[in-house]
Amino acid sequence: MKITKESGIPLIGYLAFGIIDRGTNLLQVRASSACNFNCIYCSTDSGPKSNCHKTQFEVEVNYLIEEVKKVVEFKGEGVEINIDSVGEPLMYKDMVKLVKACKEMKGVYKLSMQTNGSLLTDDIINNLKLDVINYSIGSLDEELACKMFGVQYNVKKSLEDIEKLIKKGITVRLCPVWVPGLNDEEIPKIIEYSKKVGAELGIQKYEIYKHSRKVKGVKPLNWWKFGKKLEEWEKEFDVKLKMTRQDVKIVKMDRVPEVFKKGERTQVNIVAPGWYNFQMVGVARDRCVAVINCEAEVGDLVNVKILDTNNNLYLGELA
Repeated sequence: MKITKESGIPLIGYLAFGIIDRGTNLLQVRASSACNFNCIYCSTDSGPKSNCHKTQFEVEVNYLIEEVKKVVEFKGEGVEINIDSVGEPLMYKDMVKLVKACKEMKGVYKLSMQTNGSLLTDDIINNLKLDVINYSIGSLDEELACKMFGVQYNVKKSLEDIEKLIKKGITVRLCPVWVPGLNDEEIPKIIEYSKKVGAELGIQKYEIYKHSRKVKGVKPLNWWKFGKKLEEWEKEFDVKLKMTRQDVKIVKMDRVPEVFKKGERTQVNIVAPGWYNFQMVGVARDRCVAVINCEAEVGDLVNVKILDTNNNLYLGELA
């Protein structure tokens, strides 16, 4: 579904598209919800084989740029824009234009992006004026990488692209998801590779969420065990792995004001099917509301009880 200014769908309030402000200088920008991978640990169950997403969203680039600029102006100087997604950001065909516009915004000091890297081309690498790329890479073994990503995956191309990005002056942060019992032996290899090419590291902890895919037979480590293992690798490879907000320069900053309160009842206009099968997207007070367990049709006006308002992401149910 294409979201344009004329659609009347706001870009704040919904998880799968738009702008997320968590009360820091890091602003998440989500241009689309599509993904080309089927990662076996995906926290949002995204990708072509997903069974729980009936709608994919894409925001028209000029509308997205206009709304991002408004939020950056509200927040002031020292904003980092992080282009991420519930899927793969580079599925968005206007990414180069979006990055260029964000880079030129007054108040933006850093521009970063999450990616699995599979859609990078030489043209994109040469024209994507990013400061940081957080690159998903779970294994240097191609067979295991294909298993983890759920698609055919070319490790050699990924490593070549990583090195091209670094040569272009872009900071590359390798961000493998460590799935205990699956890619344990690959994490040290990725650490060694990062030191060889001059990449940073951001090892991620495998987690299970309400709608995530679950790796059969694998239980997430608790944070203490995860931290202890990172400490072991830090000593073994003489590299920093335990990252803090201070390390990545995330600081508190005024949040765009919330327009609803938890427990409040209001009316919303249903404007689209939701990203999840059991949701619809409602609009009220220039914000989107994800309405769960809703069988209303587009155009209906429904009464909703607000269940959650955290970070200007609004969740409601029929009241």
